[in-house]
Amino acid sequence: MDELFDQNTKAVPTSRISRLSKLGVLASKVAGNMLVDGGKELMQGKSPAIRDLLISEKNLKQLADKLATMRGAAMKAGQLLSMDAGSLVPPDMAVLLERLRADAVTMPAVQLLDVLEKNWGDEWQDQFQRFSFKPIAAASIGQVHKGLALDNRELAIKIQYPGVRESIDSDLDNVFGLLRFSGLIPKDLDLTPLVDEARRQLKLEADYRHEGQQLRNYAANMATFSRREELMFPAYHEDLSTDQILCMSYMQGQSIEKLAYASQEERNRVMSLMMELFFAEFLDYRCVQTDPNLANFLYNLESKQLVLLDFGATREFEPSFVDNYQKALHAATVEDRTALASALDKLGFFAQGKEVKNLDVVLDIFILATEPLRFKGNYDFSGSQLAEKIRDKGLSISSDPDAWHSPPPDILFLHRKMAGLYLMATRFNASIDMNRLVSRYW
Repeated sequence: MDELFDQNTKAVPTSRISRLSKLGVLASKVAGNMLVDGGKELMQGKSPAIRDLLISEKNLKQLADKLATMRGAAMKAGQLLSMDAGSLVPPDMAVLLERLRADAVTMPAVQLLDVLEKNWGDEWQDQFQRFSFKPIAAASIGQVHKGLALDNRELAIKIQYPGVRESIDSDLDNVFGLLRFSGLIPKDLDLTPLVDEARRQLKLEADYRHEGQQLRNYAANMATFSRREELMFPAYHEDLSTDQILCMSYMQGQSIEKLAYASQEERNRVMSLMMELFFAEFLDYRCVQTDPNLANFLYNLESKQLVLLDFGATREFEPSFVDNYQKALHAATVEDRTALASALDKLGFFAQGKEVKNLDVVLDIFILATEPLRFKGNYDFSGSQLAEKIRDKGLSISSDPDAWHSPPPDILFLHRKMAGLYLMATRFNASIDMNRLVSRYW
């Protein structure tokens, strides 16, 4: 066994009161910062705007730090907001919330041991030749450790933070309530569908037996994927798994960020694989791993395979939704605005019973987003400035509160993955023949 050690750890607050108090302390710090910063500006003869004081870099950093420390649904709420940052939160806040996708402190050894004993019993060590107490990864709901079972199975063991599952409802209510009260979320923007879906999604993600079954289902889908041999993903070890502990085979690989140092040809190949995988997940299997966090992927340098790690955010889509979205994708690709508007309306993208003030801008954004699908030959993501163009179009909606409408959660989760892949392709300077990848679906 590895020796227990001190590292950058903080205890996870487990009770509803303790978690609420964390947010109360945060609110007090934010208010104090506003008074200090506002006083400084008044002394300089300036007239400070309340909103500018509220979203100062200091306040936003404290918000991100506090959510990261709380972990669980509080941290996930920040991640969900960052999915649709163009219309829900200011750009500066979106940047800070983005770090929550991969940034969480770990729990101290005393909490870790408590979780292990409650799930595996007091003699849990007897099941292992080795167990490393140093986490190899940490996220919003749990942290991952490496172990070697008695039968020589090399395992990645995801261990859920204590109190996470029980705090989901209160965390979401408290965080979204705080953000709405602060004015960071427009008061007229109805987030109820998103919050309700977040509850459902988080409760599924906090059920590690469910994630294990999702991993099995995903593996079954991939049996018919045309580029299956270019992928690696873990096996689910049910005998050692519980609701709070997920045991999978340990996967070898480097951070996907190492791909940036590979040849142009290899970067193009891996990113085309990720794009083709996404379209197969959505249009063929109707089951998508919706979290594009770089930490969810590894790159095996020896086998040149893409390693898939996390299946907690795997989401199933109804056939009717997939059919209508496929029609929207095709209409946008061929720039048929009438057909696109009809498909988006069926998807529930526009507020019912209201005039669609931002219709033309929404259609423009969809048509712009499908530019890579129209392009004949390899599309250069890094040279296109596509993300900036889409962002600028989106800001024109954000500046008009009357035009705001939160689309159905299925749209947000799907766009989270699509946007993440576009940004990844840009980050790795990839050039991909997207038109060829999607042509079989039209």
